[in-house]
Amino acid sequence: MKPEHETLSGCTLPPVNTIRTEMTAMPRSGKRISRNVLGAAICLAALAADLRMALAEQFEPPSLDGFVLHSERDGDGDGDGVNETQITQYVNENGDSLVSMTTKGRVWAWSLDTRDSEMGPDNYVIRDSDCDGVFDEVYGLDDEFHVPECVK
Repeated sequence: MKPEHETLSGCTLPPVNTIRTEMTAMPRSGKRISRNVLGAAICLAALAADLRMALAEQFEPPSLDGFVLHSERDGDGDGDGVNETQITQYVNENGDSLVSMTTKGRVWAWSLDTRDSEMGPDNYVIRDSDCDGVFDEVYGLDDEFHVPECVK
């Protein structure tokens, strides 16, 4: 039997053959999901989050090539009831959307939402957490994020 593998987040994944064997046996046995299969799923989710955070420092603001201005509006970026953030949306002919978030003249977040991809590197929000011009945090489109303290 191969040893277990530790992920970046400290989770321990059982050997792939163990997971495969247990998943194959589940429909026949009618048993609940085993700890190994459930643990592997949880670890893989944690690993995906680790990977997103590790890659965040590599994100540059997206290119506006092929995108045109669609709308501009003010929004509440920190939940205090004040619309302090300018939200600017750009779209391309495929229907993909780029959104920038700006407060006090500083762009602190960009998001990309593509029509042809539900998740992954094509759908994300990058955020400059400390106003140094480096987008050092990355979120999924459904994740909660706010205006950084440095622009409040």
